[in-house]
Amino acid sequence: MPLPQSQADPIWLVYDGDCPFCSASAQMVRLRQSVGHLNILNAREAADQPVMTEIAAQNLDLNQGIVVKFEGRLYHGKDALHLLALIGSESGWLNRLNVALFRNKGMVDMAYPVLKGMRNLALKVLGRPAL
Repeated sequence: MPLPQSQADPIWLVYDGDCPFCSASAQMVRLRQSVGHLNILNAREAADQPVMTEIAAQNLDLNQGIVVKFEGRLYHGKDALHLLALIGSESGWLNRLNVALFRNKGMVDMAYPVLKGMRNLALKVLGRPAL
């Protein structure tokens, strides 16, 4: 009997815990139950986690975007946002908005630089260093 997704290959969302937008969004993300369990990881507190080693090995810069590990593959930045919309639940207003906006790859391509700019501005205003 095959293992459920959540036991066979966990899903990870790695984000910048010092970014107020990233933190709030990460805590609200919900996935469809059929996809599996989502593990949410603050990159600033997780240097010892194996997924952080994988991220470093692929030279993915968390200052440039979140990382989602799904089915053994790492998705970064706008690709991670798009993936979350594709596998996301529509429970809650933020999840419905995320799914509606970011299932469309063109919308993600347009919106992601703005979202990243908002993150960088928030960190600067709050006096917090980049990762």
